[in-house]
Amino acid sequence: MMTGRYFEGTHPELEARLEGHFARLRASFTAHGWRGALVLGGGYGRGEGGVMEGPAGVGFSNDLDYFLFDEAPGAASLAAWCRQIEREESAALGIDVEIKCLRAAAVGDPSRSMMFADLVAGHVVVAGDGGFLARLRAGLDFSRIEPEEAMRLLWNRGSGMWFARCRMGRDGQLPFVIRNHAKLKLALGDAWLCWQGQYSSQCRERARRLAAVALPDAFAELRQWHAQGVDFKFHPVADGATWHHLEAESRHLGDAWGRLFLAVEAQRLQRPLDGFAAYLAVPRLLPNSPLTRNLALALRDKIKRGGWIRPCRDYPRGGLMRALPCLLELAPGGVAAAGRFLPAAAGDPALLPSWESLYATWWAHYA
Repeated sequence: MMTGRYFEGTHPELEARLEGHFARLRASFTAHGWRGALVLGGGYGRGEGGVMEGPAGVGFSNDLDYFLFDEAPGAASLAAWCRQIEREESAALGIDVEIKCLRAAAVGDPSRSMMFADLVAGHVVVAGDGGFLARLRAGLDFSRIEPEEAMRLLWNRGSGMWFARCRMGRDGQLPFVIRNHAKLKLALGDAWLCWQGQYSSQCRERARRLAAVALPDAFAELRQWHAQGVDFKFHPVADGATWHHLEAESRHLGDAWGRLFLAVEAQRLQRPLDGFAAYLAVPRLLPNSPLTRNLALALRDKIKRGGWIRPCRDYPRGGLMRALPCLLELAPGGVAAAGRFLPAAAGDPALLPSWESLYATWWAHYA
């Protein structure tokens, strides 16, 4: 198959829209005198962007994920520019445009991070000098990705499944639910490969590797699901499934997610986990975060956000990692047990919309 610069296959009209978008960003970047580099990562940066086909033609489907490398990433003026660009270009392209600001030094050893390994392996420098990323490529070793990365991928995609479960049956939410199920199907296989030291930045290569490995019976479906996720990534759809089918699929995916998440976490934490009751009882899920920092974050959240995630001796993401299997009804006590870790839900705690809003708010802070 012929491959374009940003997509699998050639789509000159979409490529022209992206080039116009880059030109606008480049002109604004230069006009404001920013230094450093604005770099496109994600699927389009690696040449694996999704293309949505419909009666009206083709369109974008993925977000545009940017990294802005600058020596003063927290500057108010830079943040204001990023938010303006995000608003304007999201409206112009019809997809979310997001910019993450950080120092170049934050990349560190990219072989330890799935996000940075993917970025170094494939990206587009839109403005400034991003040559340092290309110079890091020769030393990439995906087998050295930290075990925590598989957990974070599963946690984030599991959160997406939770949001999809909350929106089941709602008008206009069918594309959202289909998309998040497809992302989880892809992530289950990707997390397995990462856990086994066989991850690759190229989606098709990951599919080939997963097809070649022997999977335990408990994870036999990961191969088929991953293939479906790969197909969706390159050729997404927004309909074609019934709510009945999606509800059943959600339960099936959730069970598999729970088994894999516990297996990955047992290895990362170096302790046996025979179920989520044992997982919730682990004193600190993220032991590398200093206790003093965790307590300071809890105090800040109490003052600025009106509550804090428990247990406060753990990094706040740890409380969200405990709450998610409760919300997915995989842990003892079900949804209501999430209240052990999250601030009180507004309204009736038995209603999913209350928990959806609460979890989404804190997830946005600590994802």
